[in-house]
Amino acid sequence: MTGLERRTYKFALALQRKKDHPAAVIGAGKSYFKNVNRSGPISPHLISSKLRIKLLTIGEMYAPVNGNFLGCCAEVNAANRVLHKLPHLKLYEIDFANARRPRTMQIIPPCLNCKITFSL
Repeated sequence: MTGLERRTYKFALALQRKKDHPAAVIGAGKSYFKNVNRSGPISPHLISSKLRIKLLTIGEMYAPVNGNFLGCCAEVNAANRVLHKLPHLKLYEIDFANARRPRTMQIIPPCLNCKITFSL
């Protein structure tokens, strides 16, 4: 288990103990900066322009697209923090841990929106 995986697991476990159950949590990072975050809508005023532009190519923000609400994934929240700290990164350069569902601690695969957003 990598350091980012371990941080993600501990974050999910802490939420589970508090009976706080977002759909998913995930760790994202590059080099020295890492962030673990949870799913949920992100303020349109706080989202990095690079990430917003890419998401808008998929559909309307916060609307259901490909079975999920666009821009509400844990990957988006964690990657946004990384991009604010390391703005030179390209979206596909961000490293992700496995996403976990805090309610069950199950590893969950990325949704189609996230696959599109964070791939070449």
